[in-house]
Amino acid sequence: PGKSVSHRHHPQQQQQQQQQQETDTSQHDAVMSEEEAHAIKDPFDLADEQEEITADNSEFVGYSYHDSSSTQPRYHLVFSTSCSEFQNWQSMVFFYSAWKVKQPGTVTRIASACTPQQIQELKHFHTQYILPLSNRFHVHFTPDWGFKHNTKYCNKPFGLLDWFQHGMGYPQQAHDRDDDIVMIVDPDMMLLRPLLHTFDVDRVEWRIPDGPKYDTVTHGKPIAQLYGFGNKWLSSLKGNITYVIGQNQNNATTDTNTNTNTDTDSDTPPSRVLNMTLTEAGRYYPAGPPYIATARDMYRIAQKWVDFVPKFFEVFPEFMAEMHAYSLAAAHLNLPHQLAHSFMVSDPDGGREGWAFLENTDRENVCKPDAIDQNDLPYVFHFCQRYALGRWFVGKYKMPEKFFQCDHNLLREPPQDVAVKYDWYIYPNNKDVRNFTKDMSILQNGWAMCRMISSMNEIAGYFKTKYCPNPNLDKTFIFHKLSRFEAFLNGDPRWPGTVPEDDDGKPWKKRKGKSS
Repeated sequence: PGKSVSHRHHPQQQQQQQQQQETDTSQHDAVMSEEEAHAIKDPFDLADEQEEITADNSEFVGYSYHDSSSTQPRYHLVFSTSCSEFQNWQSMVFFYSAWKVKQPGTVTRIASACTPQQIQELKHFHTQYILPLSNRFHVHFTPDWGFKHNTKYCNKPFGLLDWFQHGMGYPQQAHDRDDDIVMIVDPDMMLLRPLLHTFDVDRVEWRIPDGPKYDTVTHGKPIAQLYGFGNKWLSSLKGNITYVIGQNQNNATTDTNTNTNTDTDSDTPPSRVLNMTLTEAGRYYPAGPPYIATARDMYRIAQKWVDFVPKFFEVFPEFMAEMHAYSLAAAHLNLPHQLAHSFMVSDPDGGREGWAFLENTDRENVCKPDAIDQNDLPYVFHFCQRYALGRWFVGKYKMPEKFFQCDHNLLREPPQDVAVKYDWYIYPNNKDVRNFTKDMSILQNGWAMCRMISSMNEIAGYFKTKYCPNPNLDKTFIFHKLSRFEAFLNGDPRWPGTVPEDDDGKPWKKRKGKSS
């Protein structure tokens, strides 16, 4: 079942696959032999001993690249990861969410900095557990560029360009791929609705509410989620624009295979960034995932993103440098983005996101399944924050890496009236506390917490039921220490609760928390 896993270093396979029909997505697909096709004893325990299987793989043999009868363009949704356990389970969550909402087109995990052993383990895992969801779900392996620690996010632009060149066949196949739609998301996201390239402009909350808006992503008209860094992507360069974008300050792109300029016209305009005001920088370029553009535009951005990001980190060695470099690349190419507030929800305490769907929801219903119509939801839930009410809690950094193993219990689910009972929270560290004074803050935390907990249980339950001989489906896992949580459940429901003593035997002290 080999049309799903692409690898950067297979020149012989590349030559063969270039001769295949359009139904092949990657020139670097690695076809596994029967000897390599082994089952993993426990879902997501990639290091387990493996045994040979004789499973019927006919349901996902081959690759349906695109429905030729469809009037839609070809969609390619990609996300960048390492091969860590942490991002393995996030990838499983994303693939499942794409399957559940019936996301059209291909969905590709771009995996970077993987060891040979990790590559083999991930190939096995993807073949056995992800491909049965859809034969349009893929993994593309890239070289290890050596990015570590705070520069690890450079893997995203480098991986994207590698996928373009060795998965999409750019620049040789540009004539056939330019009109495709490419979407970039993060692994710690889940789709709530299918992500397309057309939008009802009246149902989206835009960065610039007045003035003309386009409803379709076409050449020169990308769309993305608005992020909160404003014009900082430009001001953070601190007079180093020329150094970062290079001495050749026109906006022509470079063919990375030949290192030659693809625009022979000497009249190529200079970089738009050189004369950009901070106002313009903040109106059109503080973009983040999901990014949506035509393949032609995204390929051009990817080239400049790769060119700019290493030097951007030199000038601005901060967490957001990789995103700032994307903004710089888009601005350099004069590709202003139409930015939306409402494509995504993530931070219940942050700026304007797509939380408007909760305005007509009350605290009694916010955690009830199906209480909110799917069409009213944003497209993406970016679960990168901590979410809590009372001592009910969930956060991606606290999720057990082995959560998807057969013998691991599921998350204990809060009562459906949790948002009615609690207008405060205490995190498992027993230090971060908060009193809420606004219903919207309670609704946002309640919805995000309940959605993440129920989704994790649904996804783990699906795979365990399908593949585990004796799945542990007990919903008993909690993030707080057991004694604290039991005292919370048995005590006064008001903050800070009636807790006789902490786990260390000392009296529990009320700590100051912020209010909202």
